[in-house]
Amino acid sequence: MDGISKKKFSWPLFLSPFVSRLGDELFIFGMNWFIVKATGHASLLGIVQGIGGAILVLGDLLAGPIVDRYNRKNVMLVSDLVSFIACMFAAATFDVKEPVFYQLVLLTVIMDIGLAFNFPAAKAVVPEIIVPSALAKFNSMANSGTMMAQVLAPLLGGFLLTLRWIDFRTFLFVNGISFLLSFILTMMLRYTQIVYMDKRQPVSESLKAGIEYINKVPDLFRLIIFDGFYAAFVAGYGLLLPYEIDHYYGGNERLYSYVLTLYAIGGLAGAIYLTLDKRKPEIHQNYIDAAALALLALVAGIFKNYPVLMGTALAIGFFSAIYGIRMMTIVQQIVAVEFLGRVFAIWFLVFDSLSPLSAFVFGFVADKLNHLTFLILSVLIAAGLIVVWLLGLKERGKK
Repeated sequence: MDGISKKKFSWPLFLSPFVSRLGDELFIFGMNWFIVKATGHASLLGIVQGIGGAILVLGDLLAGPIVDRYNRKNVMLVSDLVSFIACMFAAATFDVKEPVFYQLVLLTVIMDIGLAFNFPAAKAVVPEIIVPSALAKFNSMANSGTMMAQVLAPLLGGFLLTLRWIDFRTFLFVNGISFLLSFILTMMLRYTQIVYMDKRQPVSESLKAGIEYINKVPDLFRLIIFDGFYAAFVAGYGLLLPYEIDHYYGGNERLYSYVLTLYAIGGLAGAIYLTLDKRKPEIHQNYIDAAALALLALVAGIFKNYPVLMGTALAIGFFSAIYGIRMMTIVQQIVAVEFLGRVFAIWFLVFDSLSPLSAFVFGFVADKLNHLTFLILSVLIAAGLIVVWLLGLKERGKK
């Protein structure tokens, strides 16, 4: 690190994702509310978010080589700056009473491209700044911050909506300020990247090298394969919750918000738990956490009961958080620093591409199986664990 010693904690790395996540969540909250209010339906939102999701997947393909090829701090700075300018330009030019489709698409595309580059760069920087012994604790604390942002955003957004002068322009402005604060915090980061790829190497060859690297690290390969099953589980669960409330609990918005709040609280509790846990992260623990998710989905499917739904939401949030944080730490520990950008980008590509596809599929599954869809979610995780187990047997057979 060119004379820069690693640390146990970094305030810029901790606060930057919290600030940007809070701004993003507030922006999504405001957009969902004001656009539906302005148009009277949700179809425009669905189209805009669908296009944004496709762009995010494309961004994942390009981000890995860029993050490994150039200074990661600079990648984060550029993405924050571009997103800040886009939000401020939108705040100054949008007709918030009659939003124009192409403007919403353009803003969403710019922000999703920024996210596709910023997220793997930020995660790849962590093991270059934080000492290995403190990685797990730092990741847990950082994730606690982002979970707290998810809990605070709807509360703050709801308060803002009580102010009569607030409109969508205000939410655009707030999101822009969050990117500016994130930019300033990243500027404060003491970081000099000393590992670079050959800048003449084509992106396609760089990605191919990243895939080959993953194939050579069996534990990493199995983790990413299983995360595809987990992505489908998360998408299906997120889609099933509002369906469940609508069909069995009178479509009561409060009951839905209670479940989501408990899910977020469970995630925050999981992040805090890992912050206090001094044990070294182990891969087998992740699969145990995943088995717990399968069991909880099974319980939710057996009992058609609102208190059970609330209890399982709390527990699923808890185990999902510790699964995600622990996997992040393990990947940072077992991957060579020069491949971190590409590994994270390929991992996020798997997750980001399977999530919308799974949500689409589970929309039809839920219509057919109704409450029993919870059992399908349980089977999905179990199938992922079996695949990982079989891959492990195959690897041991080679030895």
